[in-house]
Amino acid sequence: MANFRTHLTGGALIASAAAFACYGQGLCDAGETQALFTVGVAASLLPDIDADASKPVRAVFGIAGIVIGFLVAFAFDDRLRLVELVLVWAGTWLAVRFPLFWLFARHTVHRGVWHSLLMALVVALTTAIAGELFFGLSDRLSWLVGGFTLLGYVTHLVLDEAASVDLFDKRVKRSFGTALKPLSLRAWPASLVLLALLVLLIGISPDPAPVLAAMDHFGLAAAQPIAAHWPRW
Repeated sequence: MANFRTHLTGGALIASAAAFACYGQGLCDAGETQALFTVGVAASLLPDIDADASKPVRAVFGIAGIVIGFLVAFAFDDRLRLVELVLVWAGTWLAVRFPLFWLFARHTVHRGVWHSLLMALVVALTTAIAGELFFGLSDRLSWLVGGFTLLGYVTHLVLDEAASVDLFDKRVKRSFGTALKPLSLRAWPASLVLLALLVLLIGISPDPAPVLAAMDHFGLAAAQPIAAHWPRW
């Protein structure tokens, strides 16, 4: 398995190359390019969220607690005083960072469903939908955020899989095949749930027209058939 520094470096290199490519093609402005780079790097660390003692999982739950705390607190901004808002924020952060983290760690196995292409697609679509619904991003930018999430996530899986092959000793480690897999057969109930969730997410995803138009611009003939058959709920 690749270590934290390898994932961080690899994610940064791939995300920067993709971000500059999008900027060069006029798909995003300078500020959006920096944001997409950040998303790609963050996503390259995300699959290790199921490693209970890893730096990414602690960082994810810590940051998530802060963000969710603010969202919850300001949902009551018209009914609570400043001190009470701070207490709500702190209480939410503590709940996410410790009890929720403990429950997640207890019910997840490293290199399970989180180390699969299926989860990568689910996380990418969730990010794209969240960008549109909660942050008011355009369809184009929402899909770019989802795309960079997918790119960073898959970069992590590829690096883990590459680390399973020892080229110098010409041997394959026991971990080979556990990172870059379509889905987790060991955790098949969770995989079935993810498949159903994937179908749902596709149906409520942002309008793919801007992305498909860009694909058509670059000569990808598959864009029009995809647009015609894209499911919408």
